[in-house]
Amino acid sequence: MAPREELVRLLEDFEREGTSVVGLICGTAEPEPWRLYPGEYGVFDRATSSQFYFHAHAGAAHEAGHFHTVRLFPDHTVHLVGISIAADGWPQALFTLNTWAIGDAEATAAELKRHVRRFHIDPRHGAPRVVRFVNLLFRAFEGDLERLQEEKLAALAAYRRAHPGINPLEDRGLEILSRVGLDLRRQLAGRGTLSSR
Repeated sequence: MAPREELVRLLEDFEREGTSVVGLICGTAEPEPWRLYPGEYGVFDRATSSQFYFHAHAGAAHEAGHFHTVRLFPDHTVHLVGISIAADGWPQALFTLNTWAIGDAEATAAELKRHVRRFHIDPRHGAPRVVRFVNLLFRAFEGDLERLQEEKLAALAAYRRAHPGINPLEDRGLEILSRVGLDLRRQLAGRGTLSSR
């Protein structure tokens, strides 16, 4: 079965059970704003240097919250992608962030793409179906995730050209650097493509 089909089936299973990936990781109907789930360090796998955690922002009516996915290094981290979750518990967008927003280091496009391809967490390190959701999303949207890394660096380069002498990594007005919307339900109904910008 293709990763996208597996992902849809998993999300449908959650719905049939009356839950969602948010309910599974938070254990409550409403995640507490700014708190990290399932704990301060999220879920990580030392063997693959991969990590994710979930949180919600106060007053963010556009989503139930989002996952952050990270590549770990001994002395720094590299943020890969955020996964925005809609109120119905389905993923609705993927996005990348400026380094000031996530506190990580810069990386080249080739490095970022390599980290995306290698991202994987053993289900034994967290709630197995939540881990499966994140792992499947990386497999199902690998091409989109790689393009987001290129667009992230292109956005930073465009900023540098437009604002010479200003460091884009420190501009608090520059947060989301690239984004792709997801509509798995629409694809499921056969009315369109899986991703749209």
